[in-house]
Amino acid sequence: MQTGYTDNGQGGESAVSGAFNQGLQVEVHRDRVVVRARDFATGTWLKQVSVPLHTRI
Repeated sequence: MQTGYTDNGQGGESAVSGAFNQGLQVEVHRDRVVVRARDFATGTWLKQVSVPLHTRI
């Protein structure tokens, strides 16, 4: 991502200044979708969310 954004506390977003190297990894499984946020600059995972699917693929 070229420009990062963060929550502005009012339901919107504010741009993050400085070097920013983060992205998302999306995994689609038969029963769920997993979205993982990664900071590539530090090599760490930031957050993971698993969304269950009601129907199987």
